[in-house]
Amino acid sequence: MYSSWCSARVVLLCVLFKCAFPLRESLRVRQESRSAGLKERRLPELRLSTLLSQDVCVRVRLSVQTLLTNQTLLVESRDSETGSSDTLVMWIHNNTVTWNSSSGEEPRTSRIQTRELTSHQTFWTVRYDCFLAQPGSTVSVSVYSHSHLLISADHVVEHTDPVPKASVTVDEHAKLFTVRLETDQKVRMSLCYKFSHAECVQITHVPETDPKLQPTVDLRLPHLVPCVCVQLWFPGPDSRRNTQCPLRERALLHGGDVLSSSSVTVRGSVLRWEPVCPADQSDPSVSLCWRISMQSSHCVPAPNTTLHKTKLEYNVSAVDRHPQMCVKFSLNGSHQVFCPFESEGRSEWSVRVVPGSRHLHLLLSSSVSAWFSAQLCSRRGEMCSSQGSVISQLVHGGATEAQLSLPFPVLSSALCVQVWCSDLRESSGRRIICPDFTHRRWGLITGSALTLLAVGTVLVSITCYLLKRRTKVWRRRPVLLVCSSDDAAHISAVCSLASVLQGELSMDVRLAQWASSLAQLGPVPWLYGQCQAVQKAGGLVLIAWSPDALQAFLRLAKSDWVAGSQFSETGLYSAAEEEEQKCSDGEWMEKPAESSSITAPVLNAALCCLWMGLRSDGHARGFGLVCFQRLNNSSTSIPKQLRCVPKYCLSKDLSSLIHDLTDSWDGAGEAQGSGRCWPRLLSKAMSFFMSRQLTPRLEAGLPGAGFPKSSRKSVKSKRKMWRHKKRRSKVVSACLSRKRNSAPELLVKS
Repeated sequence: MYSSWCSARVVLLCVLFKCAFPLRESLRVRQESRSAGLKERRLPELRLSTLLSQDVCVRVRLSVQTLLTNQTLLVESRDSETGSSDTLVMWIHNNTVTWNSSSGEEPRTSRIQTRELTSHQTFWTVRYDCFLAQPGSTVSVSVYSHSHLLISADHVVEHTDPVPKASVTVDEHAKLFTVRLETDQKVRMSLCYKFSHAECVQITHVPETDPKLQPTVDLRLPHLVPCVCVQLWFPGPDSRRNTQCPLRERALLHGGDVLSSSSVTVRGSVLRWEPVCPADQSDPSVSLCWRISMQSSHCVPAPNTTLHKTKLEYNVSAVDRHPQMCVKFSLNGSHQVFCPFESEGRSEWSVRVVPGSRHLHLLLSSSVSAWFSAQLCSRRGEMCSSQGSVISQLVHGGATEAQLSLPFPVLSSALCVQVWCSDLRESSGRRIICPDFTHRRWGLITGSALTLLAVGTVLVSITCYLLKRRTKVWRRRPVLLVCSSDDAAHISAVCSLASVLQGELSMDVRLAQWASSLAQLGPVPWLYGQCQAVQKAGGLVLIAWSPDALQAFLRLAKSDWVAGSQFSETGLYSAAEEEEQKCSDGEWMEKPAESSSITAPVLNAALCCLWMGLRSDGHARGFGLVCFQRLNNSSTSIPKQLRCVPKYCLSKDLSSLIHDLTDSWDGAGEAQGSGRCWPRLLSKAMSFFMSRQLTPRLEAGLPGAGFPKSSRKSVKSKRKMWRHKKRRSKVVSACLSRKRNSAPELLVKS
């Protein structure tokens, strides 16, 4: 009693406040009996009425004879305003009415309600709640049975509450709805998925909008699918809504949103694809693919594994249900991968791949006996191209593993192997396993590094040995330097060269100005003794050439001792050349430069030794001429008779001088052959690098190249010239007063 009173109050309140609940299309069937008062009632009977919900609907009440088995009843409605039509089909099966509407995705069932039947004559009362209609339009409803018209009726839909008017435009690239409001009142709106005429599931809700302040509203779409709609309504209870679906009649070129918004479920041996729009007519192609690893999104397609559907359902009874076996949906160039077996985690067989030296060893185990096949493939992106032949083997069921070996030609990081069960259909899918060759690569890198380290150690050892050997040669190599002029610039240059050879290269440099025994023996005997000792030890006699040396050579050539038969027979001095020298050097011959008591005798004795060397072998081996670039006429005044003697123009030829001092007489008596190539190459390289280091120090002791005329007038230039002359005089004084056993630093760096 109390519950009935409460229900009555709720119904009364709903009527007073015009409550409206969200209405789903529904069908109710009730079986009734004919009483005495209804005997004259004519069947069928059709009544239509307007039903208010979120949308405007036409409700159908139909009284008709009870349907028989295999008998179909069709109810069709047509809206005169929009020209759209809807159909309702129903048939009886096992005391249950099965029905389907044009807006539904699949058939539905409704149980027949029965009352206490007082007569054997019965009929049905069918109520269908919603044929969608527009306010003010005329809806025509017709009832057919096996294409035979039973009854028809028209109904004018009543005018209801107003709805907001708006225009909606679509930006597919930005996935955006632009709503332009055409009203002055405040409006509420939302995005929803319209599953049926009376059902639109809300996605997002927009707060109340005032068109005066914001006439345009942008709504971003989660997915670009046909059933996404915009609903607009005025604030207030039970306000009717204006639903617009701009994408319903639009052809969507890309299927990425259709696929990404869908889902798949597996029930037994059936995989069902469930798009977000139930009425979606998309037909994607479906195939199997293998995900390389659980952490990677790459899915390699398996060949010949296309699945065929029946009403969005796919048979997967023969598919390998490994967690990494996935399903790839493709639609209009877009792809979506689902892995429905990931949660199951069960498979009837397993495989492991062990890399070998020239083979890939497959260890197979299966719960049942079956044939398995394997083939190599080369992975490129999301594809794995098959290569080589297919190898098959029978695997007996149980815990014992069977081994299958696949030879490979070249080891690479893209090498993979595909394995499948041959007893099942090809559409069961293939497992693609890519072994990790990182440890083999690191082993190769480690081996190469150790080999290079060993080779480098050997080369360093050989180089150190040769360096030590070369250093010992330098330390015992004597060099005899002969000064040819008393000019301060000439002496400074010779002393600079002697200091570099003795101080930096640790050579035994012998210079007349340094010799303490020269006063006891005399200049000529001292020079002959030193020349013989230096050449015997494999050293080199270097004559620092100058114009004074040229005068001394010409005087010796004209003397009776030199100009006798020796020169005339060898042709080293001719009358024509004598006249040439007279013209060019006449002043030197008439007025010979004054020289010290040491320089002239030592120079003459050195020239005699040089001539004796020319007479003996024609090349004067063990002698050399040194000239300096910054001294005038030092390189152009060498006579033709001495051009067979090695000449070193310093500091340009310092590298050649160092190489000849360390290599020309090194290893006397050793066999010349390929074994000398490496030491000679090392000697040249060392001479080059040492000359680069010693050139600045040698040039510091050479006289300057002069100053421009414009700068000589300046105080700074005069001061610089005065400092240079002072430093050169100090070098000359130090060189002349130096003893052989002392080794002070003669050069002062500027």
